[in-house]
Amino acid sequence: MHVADILQDLFIGIGVDWILLILIGLSVGSVAVILERWIFYTRRRVTPDHVRMLLKGNGEGVPPDAMEQLLADRAVAFRKEGASREDAENGIDIELRKQRQRYERGLTFLATLGNNAPFIGLLGTVLGIMAAFYSLSQVADAAEKNEMLMRSISEALIATAVGLFVAIPAVLFYNVFRKRVNVATEQAREIVTHRMRCLFGDGNGCDDTGK
Repeated sequence: MHVADILQDLFIGIGVDWILLILIGLSVGSVAVILERWIFYTRRRVTPDHVRMLLKGNGEGVPPDAMEQLLADRAVAFRKEGASREDAENGIDIELRKQRQRYERGLTFLATLGNNAPFIGLLGTVLGIMAAFYSLSQVADAAEKNEMLMRSISEALIATAVGLFVAIPAVLFYNVFRKRVNVATEQAREIVTHRMRCLFGDGNGCDDTGK
């Protein structure tokens, strides 16, 4: 048996159904990640009013485990511990990376799914067409061949459609969540830069509550 025949039997044996099941499973995983991240970001949303309050050293109403609040508290903790400004800045950088990783959790999955789900669907379509032509070779009647060809191609294209259906929401929400992460990171940088200047600098332009 030729290698091509072995591969043909293998691919036809896989069929479109297995590809569709994989895509459905990935879709369920995508929905779970999207819902979890949506709740995560909603509960830790810091508004511009919150930012202004944190710049004055007032964290009232700010989610306690939001990135901005945690970094502001960390700066104060370094000051109370008697750390030097250099050590405090290094510690803040480490904490910022840690918080960014926490905020980015699950986004790699959405990005990977968005980029690759259409190709998985396309693979299903190719396998379906291969199976269709293989089945047609065993049918003698021309009318029956045409009917089987149209039906088989239609079924095979479902895989591509499902792949796109899975990819589009993943890409959409990845971009939305990526923006949330970037906004939170920039706000945290602004707050902690101001707080460090108040705690370790000359304190010009700082409210007493920021020290």
